[in-house]
Parts: sequence; C-alpha cells; structure tokens
Amino acid sequence: MKVAVVVPDLIFFSRIEAAAQASRTSVIRVDSPADVPADAELVLVDWSARQPQWVDALRALTRASVVLFGPHTDVEAHAAARKAGLGPMVARSKLLLGLRERLGRS
Repeated sequence: MKVAVVVPDLIFFSRIEAAAQASRTSVIRVDSPADVPADAELVLVDWSARQPQWVDALRALTRASVVLFGPHTDVEAHAAARKAGLGPMVARSKLLLGLRERLGRS
C-alpha cells in the first residue's frame, strides 16, 4: 500500500512514518492534496491545516481512501469536513491508535 500524508507538522509525520515502517508500508509527505501521487491508495490529511483549494483536490482523489484528522477540540474543522462532504474528521490520537492495524490490512 502506498500512503500519502498531507501534514505540515514533521514531528507528527514522523509518528505516522514509524507506524508505516512497522507495517512495511510506503509513506510520503506532501504539502497539499494536489501533490498526492496518482498511485496513492490511502491519503491522510491534517484537516486543521486545510486551504480552500483542498476540497476540490480531495474530491478528485477517486482512487484513494481519504482520512481527515486533526485536533479533537477543533470544532470548526470537524464542521468544515462535514460541510464539504468529505466525511468525519478523526482525532490525531485516534488516527495513530488505529493506523498500524489499518496499514496491516493492506
């Protein structure tokens, strides 16, 4: 499985990268959803860092599963994800807790 991660926080990315390496999964960090490679199967997006153009770019990723994440306290981001029709946003902690299992299923 190839995973693309849209996240500006390099420390948090390193935690995602460690989970991916433990699952022998290829992971890359990109700056925006528009930079996601066409062969990515899973895209993890730090929705708290979102930009207006991200909604259309994420909708264009029809071949990949997209998971939005961010702080559980960011009520505005949760509402924006629902309003954009991009599904629920998960808390960073929940993302990390389930990541190795999710990647292990690939």
